Amino acid sequence: MTPWVVAGFAQACSSAPSTSTETSATPSPSPFQIVPATGGGLEAVAGDALLVRVVAVGADGSVGDLPAGSDVVWTSPSAPVTALPPNSDAPSPMPVVGSQPTVAWIANPSRPDRSADLANVLFILDPGTVQNAVAEITATVSGASTSSEVTASLTSVEVTALFNISATPAGDWTRGATLYGPSGANCAACHGPTGHGSAANADGTYSLDGSPYSFPAPGLNAEPGNTAGDPVWNAALFAVASRADMDNEGISLRQPMPDWLMRPGPTGQPLTTQDFADIFAFLKTQIQ
Repeated sequence: MTPWVVAGFAQACSSAPSTSTETSATPSPSPFQIVPATGGGLEAVAGDALLVRVVAVGADGSVGDLPAGSDVVWTSPSAPVTALPPNSDAPSPMPVVGSQPTVAWIANPSRPDRSADLANVLFILDPGTVQNAVAEITATVSGASTSSEVTASLTSVEVTALFNISATPAGDWTRGATLYGPSGANCAACHGPTGHGSAANADGTYSLDGSPYSFPAPGLNAEPGNTAGDPVWNAALFAVASRADMDNEGISLRQPMPDWLMRPGPTGQPLTTQDFADIFAFLKTQIQ
């Protein structure tokens, strides 16, 4: 399992050879291709965070870096979801989900420590409800010697056969309990052993990751009003929020919330979407 691709990706577009006897021009293959930065095909599940890039394709089919001076602008999905400052009461910037998959780039200006990590990372927010759905990803490549529009299609996992509310894998709460605790990712250090949230110290401060803060770590468990007790949340959004440091309403999460997109978990690699699903399943079992 790579740090960036939780489910493998598979190219969804192909063309059959023409059977016409008339002479016609054969379209030239695109000199560029969108690929996951760490390899693999074009396939994802809700909750994934996929680092993508554009590569140059040679006449012999070989793949390499873009020519020096090339510039890539992602045009679809459109402008990134920009996280709101903490405690903001502005309307949520989160896209409305529907029958088609919902994917987005995410920017978090309130967390400048995350800017470099979030660049070129595509978040899969929702799988949609249609079968065999695709999400179109488009980039414009420009430079001194070349300009081309590059398009690829990401095919959703068959979510209707595998998932209910979210298209993430079913969570294993027993494994999630270990991941949540001190021998795993140790979310308990800030959010409490049952996900109740951090309790106030005698002086009114809160201890987060061993240091005093003026605000608490929020409750994550299934108590009313907490993350796992709110029907608006699901395992996919939990994974996205943890990786982008932005909650389901698009509000930035303050430090010391870690950079779970890059931070190693107990295996030495960043947590996978399965890991987040397992932790969320554990939190759903905790009610106090």
